[in-house]
Amino acid sequence: MKLCMIRRLLVVFAVGASVWLNCAAQLPKPKKSDPVLTLPIEPVARLRPPALPLPTPHLLRLAAVGDLMLGSWVVDKIRRDGVDYPFDSTRVIIQSADVAIANLEAPFTAGGQQFPDKTYTFRVPPEFSRGVQRAGFDVVTLANNHILDYGCEGLSDTRAALDAVGILHSGAGPNRQHACQPVYWQQGETRVAFIGYSFTYPTEFWATKSGCGTCHPSEQMVEETLHQARAQADWVVVSFHWGEEKRTTPKDYQIYFAHLAIDNGADLVLGHHPHVLQGMEVYRNRLIAYSLGNYAFGSYSPSARDSAILKVILDDNGLLYARVIPVSVTNHFVEFQPRILNGAEAARIIADLNRLSAPLNKGRDILAEDGSLSPFPPMKRQIADLDQLGW
Repeated sequence: MKLCMIRRLLVVFAVGASVWLNCAAQLPKPKKSDPVLTLPIEPVARLRPPALPLPTPHLLRLAAVGDLMLGSWVVDKIRRDGVDYPFDSTRVIIQSADVAIANLEAPFTAGGQQFPDKTYTFRVPPEFSRGVQRAGFDVVTLANNHILDYGCEGLSDTRAALDAVGILHSGAGPNRQHACQPVYWQQGETRVAFIGYSFTYPTEFWATKSGCGTCHPSEQMVEETLHQARAQADWVVVSFHWGEEKRTTPKDYQIYFAHLAIDNGADLVLGHHPHVLQGMEVYRNRLIAYSLGNYAFGSYSPSARDSAILKVILDDNGLLYARVIPVSVTNHFVEFQPRILNGAEAARIIADLNRLSAPLNKGRDILAEDGSLSPFPPMKRQIADLDQLGW
C-alpha cells in the first residue's frame, strides 16, 4: 500500500515538473536592447517603510554640485532673466540623474533678523526656490555657515519654501535632534538616505537640544546616525560643510570624518565650503569628494573660477562609475550661470584634480582624460554600455 502511494506521488511530481519546464521554455528571453535601468518617476516621500530588495541591476545615478547661493549680486539678474536662468546651461546634466543634490548656502526668506558681527550675510527671495526645483534638484543640505544669517525665522522660511516645491532638505532644523536626522528620498522602491553635517562657524549656528541651527557632529553621532540610515535605505549619502575657504587640500579632520562615515555605512561623501575644488579619494570602494567648489553663486570672487559637477553611479557593491564634468563659475564671464567646459580648459581642470587627488590615492591619477574615474582594483564590475543608462 505504501509503495503504491509513493509511485502515485512520483507520477504527479513528474507531470507537474514537465508542465512547469514547458511553460518556462516559452517565456520570452530578455533582449540586449532592453534598458538596463527603468525606474518610474514618482513623487518623493519621507520616512516610508524600509524598501524591499530590488532585482538586479540595482543602480542609482546621482548628480552633485557644490555651493548654491542665489543672493547678493545675482538677485537682480534673476529678477530680470527669470528663476531658471542660473541653471539653463547645466540643466541637462542635473535632470538626467535619478537624484541630484546641492548645498543651499543661503536662506530663502524675506524676513528674519540679520545675524550681527558677520562679514557676509545672505538671503534669497523665497520664490527663487522654484528655479532650483525646475533645474532638477531633489535634495539640498542646509548644514552650512549661512543658513542662519537671518535667524531661526529665516531657517523656518527656507524649510517652508523647499517643502512647497517638493525639495527635501537635511542638516538644519528647529533643534539638534531634528537637524541631525537623515532625510529619505524615494523613487519606486529605491530609497536613499541623505545626511548633512557642518563643522563651520559661527558656533551660534549649531543647533542645540532646544534651539534651531545646523547639525555639528560628534564621532558617536556620525556612527549612530549612519547605522540608523543604513538599516532604512539602499544607499547613504553624507554631506560635510568643512575645511578652509580657498584651501585646495583637505585638513586632517576632513579625512578622518570622511573615512569614519564610510566605515559606518556611507556610500558617498560630498564636501563643500572652500569655494574651490579639492581632491577626491577612493576609500573602501567609495568615493569622497572633499570639495566640489561653487555652483551658481552670487559672488565675483577671483579665486572661485573652476568647479565641477560630479556624476556617480552606485550599485550594491559601492562605487560603479564616476565622472567629473568641469564647469566655469567665473562670474565676470558666465554671469552666475555655470557653463560646461570643453577642450583645453576642461583638460586643465581634470589635470588639476588629478594633481590634488594623487596624495590621497597613493600617488596615482584617478581621472581619465574625459573626467571619468579610472578603474581601481576593487572596481572590477564595469558597465559595458553606459549609454543604456542615459548617463
